[in-house]
Amino acid sequence: QVCFIGRSNVGKSSLIRALFSLAPEVEVRVSKTPGHTKKMNFFKVGKYFTLVDMPGYGYRAPQDFVEMVEAYLQERCNLKRTFLLVDGVVGLQKMDNIAVEMLEEFGIPYVIVLTKIDRASRGVLLKNVLEIQEFVKENTQGCFPQLFLVSSVEFSGVHLLRCFVAHVTGNLPTVEAS
Repeated sequence: QVCFIGRSNVGKSSLIRALFSLAPEVEVRVSKTPGHTKKMNFFKVGKYFTLVDMPGYGYRAPQDFVEMVEAYLQERCNLKRTFLLVDGVVGLQKMDNIAVEMLEEFGIPYVIVLTKIDRASRGVLLKNVLEIQEFVKENTQGCFPQLFLVSSVEFSGVHLLRCFVAHVTGNLPTVEAS
């Protein structure tokens, strides 16, 4: 399993829909209302792996968010990677730091994905990337050092993220150099 977690309105469902754009049989609903996902949604990808869409934290988060998410993260021995989504326009927020602290405390390997890069100016995007890289270097143990920058609208970075998910779930065979 892999799971996607992030603030409400960070674009989790939109990114998951973009990731599954090549699999029309997987229906991912996206709401215009932030905080619409109230429960964990499980998307089974054939017999290969399951992707879990977590409810957003922050605005309109479900009351049982902490209990639900902590229980899932602590008890899933088959969780291969957690993807922490951060809005590329606003960068890391206080609520994201709480998520990072939780992932670090539980010793869960995770990756930061910067979403909505199509909405951020180059200067803002660069500033946020550099701040996040510095934050990861100084404050984390379990965070994969490479950021993924994606746009669910323009599909920028989606293929690379799709390949990384396939890799961490053991569904992308490595090719030996000859």
